[in-house]
Amino acid sequence: MNRRFLFLVLPVLLVAADNRIGVPAAPSAVFEAEAQSIGKSKSPKFFARRAHGLMMVSTVPQAGGGADLVFQASNDLGDSFADQMRVNDVAGEVSDHGENSPQLLTSPDDSMLYAVWGAKDPKNPAGSVIRFSTAGSMRTLWSPAKILNDDGLPVSHSFQSAAVGPDGIIYAAWLDGRDGRSTTEGATGGTTSIYLTKSTDGGKTFSKNVRVARNVCPCCRVAFGFVEGKVLLAWRQVEAGDIRDIHFASSMDRGDTWQTGKPVFRDGWKIKGCPHVGPSMATLNGKVYVTWFSEGADDPSIYLAVSSDAGKTFAPRQKISVGTTDPTHPQITLGEDRIGITFQARDAKVKGGWGKVSVWYREVRADGALSPLTKAAEGKGNLTYPTVALGLSGRVFLGWTETVEGLSKAMLLRGRIGK
Repeated sequence: MNRRFLFLVLPVLLVAADNRIGVPAAPSAVFEAEAQSIGKSKSPKFFARRAHGLMMVSTVPQAGGGADLVFQASNDLGDSFADQMRVNDVAGEVSDHGENSPQLLTSPDDSMLYAVWGAKDPKNPAGSVIRFSTAGSMRTLWSPAKILNDDGLPVSHSFQSAAVGPDGIIYAAWLDGRDGRSTTEGATGGTTSIYLTKSTDGGKTFSKNVRVARNVCPCCRVAFGFVEGKVLLAWRQVEAGDIRDIHFASSMDRGDTWQTGKPVFRDGWKIKGCPHVGPSMATLNGKVYVTWFSEGADDPSIYLAVSSDAGKTFAPRQKISVGTTDPTHPQITLGEDRIGITFQARDAKVKGGWGKVSVWYREVRADGALSPLTKAAEGKGNLTYPTVALGLSGRVFLGWTETVEGLSKAMLLRGRIGK
């Protein structure tokens, strides 16, 4: 369980002209030279507790098809992990492909754990459902799973995202096929809808599903944020002519009603089909940060845009993947006083930009400073879908799936921010 893999390169810093958001650059991250395999699983999602524990969910493929969602805890910041504990109560039901992977959440006081995942529909083999389970963080015993979509139709409910608001309300949203394939002019492959539900009692009950948007890209995840009493949601919209830019909307009544979505930035990316890469969002000191991938103007890049007025307007986007090629799958997360951003990409300076896919990292600090871009890890196999969790005292926990000769493993790499 604790085998270690030596990476081919030590962390490299790329300090470019994009290392500012109006203030001097923040300190960079320094990562350990070796990452550890957590086992024969994939899509690890970590949460760093204030009590210095580390918790994780990942999915384990089953021989008969499908997968199980498993939970593991570490009391020594990832030096070792307890045995796997299955979360889903229906064996092999978990769907995990691309951005359609499970999530691990906690209550604001860290006392409760929440898991959200996509699953096979036991009543409708042609469809899928969104499932939810909860457990205490000190005495982990996962509850029987609930189905969050309330339509009961044999259609797709997938690419789920979930978040816990500052007031403890649990929100979940997903791409939902109940409205059929809507007909945006020129939309190759059709579009879908976003539906949302919430729980105000710690996951005991959930509200009636609410539609947030239609004409949405059918395989790009959605993202949550919270600021000034608003609930925020971002997604990839499909507009006439196959334009697929990131849109954004807010709710003033805890998700019951939503404004009409509007673009975060007009990338003008035209692509005939879903690119399977959605946005990610976090808020810090009253500012909303949205990161996303686009190939508008034939320039594949990860971008960051900032709103200082609770999402009413966004400053011009900023490219944060300078020095890389083939960047994709950005993830952003909020720590106590900083935001961590990770994505996968190749190093533009290695083999003419065709070196191994690596995991990259940078931070936004409390004063708005953006750290230099750090190449955190380059593995022996194919690295995909990196995630990030932030701990106390500048700790950083990166996770990803690494596949070598067809065998997938969940990986963990730890780092710290310099002073």
